[in-house]
Amino acid sequence: MFSYGEYCPIAVGVEFLGDRWTPLVLRELMVGSHRFNEIHRGIPKISRTLLSQRLRALVERGLVERTDDHAGITYHLTPAGADLEVVIAGIGIWAARWTFGDPDKEQLDIAWLVWRMHNYLDPARLPPRRTTVEFRASGHNAGRAWLVVERPGGTACQIDPGYDIDLLVQGDNAALHRWFVGRSDLCDELAAGRIRFDGPGHLVRGFPTWFVQDPMFGEIRRKARADRSMPAA
Repeated sequence: MFSYGEYCPIAVGVEFLGDRWTPLVLRELMVGSHRFNEIHRGIPKISRTLLSQRLRALVERGLVERTDDHAGITYHLTPAGADLEVVIAGIGIWAARWTFGDPDKEQLDIAWLVWRMHNYLDPARLPPRRTTVEFRASGHNAGRAWLVVERPGGTACQIDPGYDIDLLVQGDNAALHRWFVGRSDLCDELAAGRIRFDGPGHLVRGFPTWFVQDPMFGEIRRKARADRSMPAA
C-alpha cells in the first residue's frame, strides 16, 4: 500500500481510500451490492480485473469481509468499513453543494441510471404486484433498459426481461439523469417534453414516489433551485 510517510490521521486515511475506484467500490457495498457482478454493474467502467484487485485490497485492509459459502462469494462491509459511510456520503454532499452540475455526455448511461434507481427503491412505496417499467432514452448514448419492481425490491435489466410493459418512460438521456438526481424538477422536464410517461394514471403518478430520499440528492435539488433563482449575468 502506498504511504505518504506522515504520522497524521488524514494521511493514513487517504492511504486507505485514495486508490482510484476504491470510494466507488465502497459506495456500491453501502447501497446493498454484495456480489461481484452487482458491484460491477454499479461501476461499469472499471475493468473486472481491477475490481478484483480493489476488493482484495479492501479485504486485506480490514474494511470488507469476503464470504464463500453455498450461496457463492459475497462481500460485506466490516464495522470499520461501515463506519466510512458518513465519509463517503460527506464527499457526495460536498460535491453536490459546490461542484456538481449537469451531466457530461460521457456520463450518460441509461443502463447505469436504471441500476441506480433499483438501488434506491423504497419497498413501502412499491406497487402491490410485479410491475415492469421500460426506459427509452434518446439523445447522446441513446438506449433502452428495464426496471422490474416486485416487493420488497426490484431488478434492473439491460436485456428485455420478457414481461408485459406496465409503464413506458421515454426521454432525453440527459433529462432523465438530471431529474433522478434532483438537478431538475420533473414537472419542468414533462412540460418541456424532454420526459414522457405512458401508462395507467396510477403508475404515472406513483412512479416518481417509489424512491427513497437521499440527503445527497436533496442537496443537489437545493443547489439547482438556488442556481435557477439567481439573475442571469
